[in-house]
Amino acid sequence: MKKFTFILLLSACFSFSQNFQGKAYYMSKISVDKSFMDNPRTAQYRGYMEKMLKQNTEKNYILEFNSTESMYKEQAKLDVDDGRSGYNWMAQYVGDNIGKLYKNVSDKVTVNETEFMGRFFLLTDSISDQKWKMTGETKKIGKYTCYKATYEKEVKEQVFSFGSWNNEGNQNKNVGKTRKVEVVAWFTPEIPIATGPSWYGGLPGLILEISDDNTSVLCTKIVMNPTEKSKIKRPKKGKVIATSDFLVLQDEKRVEAREMWNKSRRGSSSRLR
Repeated sequence: MKKFTFILLLSACFSFSQNFQGKAYYMSKISVDKSFMDNPRTAQYRGYMEKMLKQNTEKNYILEFNSTESMYKEQAKLDVDDGRSGYNWMAQYVGDNIGKLYKNVSDKVTVNETEFMGRFFLLTDSISDQKWKMTGETKKIGKYTCYKATYEKEVKEQVFSFGSWNNEGNQNKNVGKTRKVEVVAWFTPEIPIATGPSWYGGLPGLILEISDDNTSVLCTKIVMNPTEKSKIKRPKKGKVIATSDFLVLQDEKRVEAREMWNKSRRGSSSRLR
């Protein structure tokens, strides 16, 4: 029955006009462990840290799409000057690394133009097959009827977290460990494109809601065939690199940042003696 439902939904996709465009607006939230804020030695920075966490874990995105291509990027917002450095160091630890994420379902390629420590990179990869299973459940998101699909994946335990600043001896205890995570998507065949927010896709309809471990993404608004047409172009700014290599580079910089933090902390402690 589930296979039959999937075939019907897939048929609906092909019967839809190929000459269409749209914009979908999403809000994304990442849940993180805030236990590091309990450290009395960093209590004076709690307000600042909470603000930085909110900035990096609660974001609004826009997805521009046509029948084969899409561009997913954070909505522009005004920067608030709090008197500190403009460098967003916390982005090294939390967030999704998304700058301008281009997807082409015909060519089966993704290109993510992202900035890291003042340098631009083009994270280029093939679209991976996500083995979705239809559950037969439905619900309304706005005016759209959505269908539930799930798949299971293995994720690596984080090697480093803010909590390790409180307990440095345990910072590598989870290295190499993995765990299973169920990804839950709600998609609508009323907008028959095989894409969605972030790297999610491969379903016979636009994904409007995602729940993936500590990340949740929800569509808040859709505009079909807007008056002002968008030109979706493949990003070209930056050094071409595979996502796996970029993550290695990012981990190296995290280690450097942690060492600098520990060094400055020891320096502050010695001056107080």
